[in-house]
Amino acid sequence: MTPQSPAAPHTRRQTRACLTRVALVLLGSLASPSALAQPMPAAPPALSPSALAPPLTPPAPAVTGAILLDETTVAAMALRTHPSVDASRAALGAARAAATGADLARIPELDLSARYTRLSRIPAEYTTLGGLVFPQLLDSLGARAQLTLQLTDTFLGLAATARAAGHDASAAALKLVATRAQVAYDARLAFLDYWSRSLALVNATELLRAAESNATDQRRRKATGTVAPNDVLPFETALDDAAMNLERARGDLAAAEATLRIYIPDLVGKPLAVRPLPSIPEGAPPPATPKPTTMPPRLAALEHQARAADARTDSASLSRLPRLTLYGAADISAPSPRVFVLDRLVAIPTWEVGARLEWSLSQATVGSARTAQARHEHRALVARLAAARLTLDAEREATRRLLEAAHARLQRARDRVDHATELAHARRGELDAGTALPLDVVLAETDLVRARNEHIAAHVERAMSRAKLDFLDGRTDFTPPNARPNAPPKGTP
Repeated sequence: MTPQSPAAPHTRRQTRACLTRVALVLLGSLASPSALAQPMPAAPPALSPSALAPPLTPPAPAVTGAILLDETTVAAMALRTHPSVDASRAALGAARAAATGADLARIPELDLSARYTRLSRIPAEYTTLGGLVFPQLLDSLGARAQLTLQLTDTFLGLAATARAAGHDASAAALKLVATRAQVAYDARLAFLDYWSRSLALVNATELLRAAESNATDQRRRKATGTVAPNDVLPFETALDDAAMNLERARGDLAAAEATLRIYIPDLVGKPLAVRPLPSIPEGAPPPATPKPTTMPPRLAALEHQARAADARTDSASLSRLPRLTLYGAADISAPSPRVFVLDRLVAIPTWEVGARLEWSLSQATVGSARTAQARHEHRALVARLAAARLTLDAEREATRRLLEAAHARLQRARDRVDHATELAHARRGELDAGTALPLDVVLAETDLVRARNEHIAAHVERAMSRAKLDFLDGRTDFTPPNARPNAPPKGTP
């Protein structure tokens, strides 16, 4: 047998120290759920524990009577109870009432009035003049009806105001659709965040269990003298890191649950549960990108606002014209006092018909200023509409490409979980056979956890891209793609 070189022990110590540093770096860089989900919250799947133990059951309700949630359920609850939707409905009702009022303002005005006067300070007695007796009447009665038709306002100014109010009502209706889409999108974000944190807690628990198993095994070997005390320290460090990761996962879950409960007030105080990751068949094509709507509600609302501003510009411009008004009135009265010798009260009817042409200097000065203001507001809304259209088109194209990339990444991440699981099993077998270093097992387990988290991040990125497409198009009815919780990867229960 070839004699061992004196430098061999030193070389083994250097190799062991190098592997120790690598393991510590990998464990320290193990991404937390909040970091893995950037720019969207990650949804860690209920993957198996470490490759050293049998797969666990899915994290489906861990508490008796827990409510099982999914994207559709959370979005429906949010749309039913969220205050933003109620506020948009109220704004729509106000806009429709304003439009109705603007239409009714064009109806000719009918004024009815009645008069009664009591001359109480005049003595209620007959007066005489040269031997003639005259009755002194103390009561005065009268009634008047007047019908007024504002020709210029009815067919010009008020007509433009009514058009503006109608466009405002249409914009409010479209804003309600956009608000519902926003609330549904936010609720889906909150659910996916809570989903990811819930499953991340299971993942962190499994990592801690594996770290405890490894640390216990190394302590046992140290007690029997088969390993040096320094060789146990990396496993103790890995155990501490896994414990901190578990506490961090618990804190993230508590914060995510608080955000989620904003959208599900009906479930206050009730325990919640989530499903495992849905399966995606191997080689499945990317989910079909929904066809864009003809005009998303956000753009349509801005377009109606621009039309309303244009109508208000016309109304302000027409307000500078002279006002032509036609009117007709009828009056019936018994004037007091009367100096006619009568034994009863006689009503005297009168009527009049006329036209008024009115104009004031303020119509030219103030009207010009209001016209300029309305014209600039219209131009600003047109510019906002053009900018919003460009932004929406760019966001939709970027989200569509992200959806395709996330699907491809998800397929690769699934394969990576399978391979990392096989490697962890192989390393454990080699350790049992005495052909692998203990640190090789730590590295394999760390790589498996990273593979799980990458699989989680890819799945959530795809789900969030699909949710954003629905939001951009103003959809609230959706079906999560590939929602079949079967045939998971090898590392998934």
